[in-house]
Amino acid sequence: MLDWFWLAEFAFTLAVYVVLDGFDLGVGILSGIAGSAPAREEMLASISPVWDGNGTWLVIAGTILWGAFPPVYSIVLPALYIPLAAMLFGLIMRGVSIEFSHKAKRSRWVWDGLLFVGSFVAAFMQGVAVGTYAQGLPVSALRYVGNGFEWCGAFPLWCGMAVVLGYAVLGAGWLVLKGEGRLQQFGRTAVSRLVPFAMLFVASIFVTTLVTHREIEARWLAHPVLFLLPLLSLLAFAGSSRVARAGSARHPYALAAAACVLLLLTLAVSLLPYVVPFDLTIFEAAAPAATQKFMFWGAGLFVLPLIVAYTYIAYSVFRGKVSREHGYH
Repeated sequence: MLDWFWLAEFAFTLAVYVVLDGFDLGVGILSGIAGSAPAREEMLASISPVWDGNGTWLVIAGTILWGAFPPVYSIVLPALYIPLAAMLFGLIMRGVSIEFSHKAKRSRWVWDGLLFVGSFVAAFMQGVAVGTYAQGLPVSALRYVGNGFEWCGAFPLWCGMAVVLGYAVLGAGWLVLKGEGRLQQFGRTAVSRLVPFAMLFVASIFVTTLVTHREIEARWLAHPVLFLLPLLSLLAFAGSSRVARAGSARHPYALAAAACVLLLLTLAVSLLPYVVPFDLTIFEAAAPAATQKFMFWGAGLFVLPLIVAYTYIAYSVFRGKVSREHGYH
């Protein structure tokens, strides 16, 4: 029973990370085309109160994977050393640039550039890691036996660009939600222009997966109702663009977030009960029952609810519109 509890908790933390840190990485990516220093300052003001807390959810997801499913951790980590190291480097670059850009004057252009580069690299490498995992890893006797460069294929790199576009749509939706005037209009325009490309990438990845993975194709054909998940995701992306043009402030981000969550569900139903496709099931990968129970009384019943409460309070305190004059710093 605890096997599924920890898998559900891992999926929850991963989904929250994508929805929350996804938008501030998206804002960082969009800052590269902001066009003016005042616009970038307003963008930073919209994410400054929450960006560092958003990254906490990735740490929690990694901790759950390490504690509850150690064989998965031991297989996935060496397979993804390079993309994960690059992702962490991008996240560090993004964080440093946010803090320094508020104080820098003559070197402001350097930190603005690093904000874009760091956000892009972090988002791209997250997509590469997911694509590498989804295409399958060489495993023998519960050990990774690859060369560490499976991520260099066309499919993982294509997934990397898909995540960049998805996060950019999330970021644009966030600017519509939090911005006013020119910043909000910039977000609306970005949503409308990025959504068609995001939908194209999502559709092509889904079709490619069905064509190249017979196990996944057989599952989807045996349960046609599953096709509702990617279809609803595409409709949510399309709806995000539509409501942005119609003038809604809240719905573009909400629909983009829903689209991303539906894509995670699409990945989950394609693979479960395998947690390392198609070599290791959730039951084979689960930690001993004593370990899971120990984690349950600490992380399961205390840590996660505490972080949920903290996140709710943080977003409640910093609710409302932002501007350069009323930024966090």
